[in-house]
Amino acid sequence: MGKQRGKHFTEKSKKEKKAKKKEKVEKIEKVEEVQKIEEPKEPKKPKKESKHKWLKRFFILIILVIIGTFGYFYVTDKEFVIETGKEVIEKIRNVFNQDTGKSIAEGEVSKLPDVMGEYKVLGVLVIDKLGIQKSILDRTTDESLNLSVTKFYGPNLNEKGNFCITGHNYEDVFAYVEDLEINDTFYIIDKANGKKVTYKIYKKYTVNPTDLECLNQETNDKKEVTLITCNPGGTTRLIVKAQEV
Repeated sequence: MGKQRGKHFTEKSKKEKKAKKKEKVEKIEKVEEVQKIEEPKEPKKPKKESKHKWLKRFFILIILVIIGTFGYFYVTDKEFVIETGKEVIEKIRNVFNQDTGKSIAEGEVSKLPDVMGEYKVLGVLVIDKLGIQKSILDRTTDESLNLSVTKFYGPNLNEKGNFCITGHNYEDVFAYVEDLEINDTFYIIDKANGKKVTYKIYKKYTVNPTDLECLNQETNDKKEVTLITCNPGGTTRLIVKAQEV
């Protein structure tokens, strides 16, 4: 009897301990579940863009609009863009030409240098329409062409025959000779005697580099000048011929 009562008590104690342990485990699990639940975060307020960034984006937009507009006109009306560009260049060139003062006069030819580098100065070529005033050197070499315009072929300056002058298609040399038209004039002053002769353009055309007909000296006893330069790209030559007025 005593043994059965002790056994019953032991089993009851074990059950109580087991129940308490289970309850403790359940409490721990609930605490862990609570810890896993995050408190709701407040929504982040959008950052205000600084005034500097806003202005930067505005200017970028303006630039893109300008580029797009120019591109549209270029595609739809290339001639308009090209002509407008030429007018702007011409105006800029005229402003710079005004700084050089008046064209050289006959009495001022003595102010020209006697030589440029190793080359004798024969006289001066003046094309008022283009704002060109260049010393004419006595012979044509790579070096002399980098200095000014040069005598390529023909008689003495301002004498009967075909005096041929060549120059690079540089911005400050013959780049704008293509803008000359029939009946435009230019003049040459001989440094040796100070004599000025005016020439009127009567022909303008393009040739291949191997075509030397423009050097022909048959001028019917007239004074003639031929201007020679490269066309853009350098594969052909621009020829401008003029005779004494």
